[in-house]
Amino acid sequence: MIYKTSYLKNILSVIGTCAVPAAVFTLTSCGGGSGKPYGEVQNTPAGIYREYLSGLRTQDGLSFEGLTARLGQWQTVRDSVSAHIRRDTLWRSHTDTRKECLLLHDSIRMELSRLARSRPRTYKEVLALKECFSPYAEDGELHRSAQEIRPFFASLDSRMAYRGGKEQLLSAYRTLLSETQRKGIHGHGDLTRFIEKEDALFRAFLARLNDYNDMDLSDITRDTEKCCAEVFRAAERQEITYKEAMIYMAMRTNRRVIQNVRACLDGVQRGEVATSRQAHAFIWMILQPYASLDGFCLTLLSPRDKEALDRIATETPGAFSTLRKILPSENDRLEELPGMLIEIHIATL
Repeated sequence: MIYKTSYLKNILSVIGTCAVPAAVFTLTSCGGGSGKPYGEVQNTPAGIYREYLSGLRTQDGLSFEGLTARLGQWQTVRDSVSAHIRRDTLWRSHTDTRKECLLLHDSIRMELSRLARSRPRTYKEVLALKECFSPYAEDGELHRSAQEIRPFFASLDSRMAYRGGKEQLLSAYRTLLSETQRKGIHGHGDLTRFIEKEDALFRAFLARLNDYNDMDLSDITRDTEKCCAEVFRAAERQEITYKEAMIYMAMRTNRRVIQNVRACLDGVQRGEVATSRQAHAFIWMILQPYASLDGFCLTLLSPRDKEALDRIATETPGAFSTLRKILPSENDRLEELPGMLIEIHIATL
């Protein structure tokens, strides 16, 4: 139940702050760093923010390690400000101070966004930043549960993908989705059988991705979302736990995203993308690991998954360079995307 309210909406959308004690103001982050305790700078919330903002404005061209350190500091600064606010029983009456803090907060966010764009960034850094600041990164119970479930997903690789022609595959896919909606998910066995059968069909679909370029498959997308919703209805009925539903579906998402991007990158390398429409579609699909995988999904990645994503991140710039040649000349800012993605993630912290 501890994951229910914080993650249920996020996992459904994917399918279609680190806790710091208020009394501790020293920097601790996966990127390392240093700095004096911000609780000692000025004894007002606005003063603490002003001091931190002043330090940010002197920075430029930060390395990735320096950026993550600054983001870790920001979390500490916010905890310090929150501690001061909690101690101030008249806070709600201090409207001017509150407005000043909100303005300073926005200014800090803008400075951090500037620093995110101050140097070229990589797709590996996008993933590393999101994983580093995942609120689930230190959740030992979640890691243990994932370790117990991983053998099931690893076993899917040894199962044969669906064999059949183009039309037979689509028919089988639609039949599975229809039957799953009709029968519902009513326990752990139903959940794993659905994932197993769908995985065999999805791998077969990816193997002949170009065969479906001009086909409308929105019904499959829509019905897949409905089947995923059935998993969470089973949790509502207490036929499976919310924790089980969320972990299985997040790990399924991880697997599908990696498989999908791998198929796209291989297709680009084989020269299978010829039109502007295809190029746009492939760019969007290749961006999914960086845009769609949130902290919960990233925390559940296996070492093998991480290796696969590292390889994908390494190959992404080359694939975009190839796809850019197919696009109109004005679409020439793909190299800026990693910085933009980091900037977007900073806005969510």
